[in-house]
Amino acid sequence: MRVSSHRPGPVVAGVARLLDLIWVSGTRVRRAVRGMASASRFAARGDNFTFDPDGVYTYTTIEVGRNVDLGHRPVIMAARSRIRIGDNVMFGPEVTIRGGNHRIDRVGAPMIAVEKDPSDGALDRGVTIGDDVWVGSRAVILHGVTIGRGAVIGAGAVVTRPVPPYAVAAGNPARVIRLRWPVETIISHEQQLYPPDRRLSPAELAALSDLPGSDARPVSTAAARP
Repeated sequence: MRVSSHRPGPVVAGVARLLDLIWVSGTRVRRAVRGMASASRFAARGDNFTFDPDGVYTYTTIEVGRNVDLGHRPVIMAARSRIRIGDNVMFGPEVTIRGGNHRIDRVGAPMIAVEKDPSDGALDRGVTIGDDVWVGSRAVILHGVTIGRGAVIGAGAVVTRPVPPYAVAAGNPARVIRLRWPVETIISHEQQLYPPDRRLSPAELAALSDLPGSDARPVSTAAARP
């Protein structure tokens, strides 16, 4: 349907505004009711969890932490594997996360007809998203991917491999562009947010030193976990 750009008369405009108000109010009520009915269907969810009830979810395979916003109209699906989302995570609009995969190696059968055996574990890998992650609008995260704590995924990225902690990844396929901060700043950030037993280990911090933006310097055990 096309909408004319001509200015309507005052009566027509008033009726249109009234109808729009009724429509919006009804939509809000429907979404609120659907949200309350659907929230308990997730496998696990923490406090202050926000999700769009008009998104697409395989609820029983999705675990969500505290203070999470799944954004507008996401598609988060996994038939048999798990999708785990940590604390303090935010999504932009229309993010897609897909656990599991289809077999494409069966000769003599269309792919849609191929059933997976219980032993096909490699085809049903899940997705893990760490704490304090921002996933940009319309990013796609595929099965088997782990996104490290504090990472940023750029809008429209297609993530097919693990993303290190505090990395900024973008593109198709996504690649690490840089770290959010130098490693020494990451250490300071971790010290302010996490108890010693939850901070990145010296080995994990040392691995970050090879990435762009790390300003690589030797990382001692004492500096990493005081």
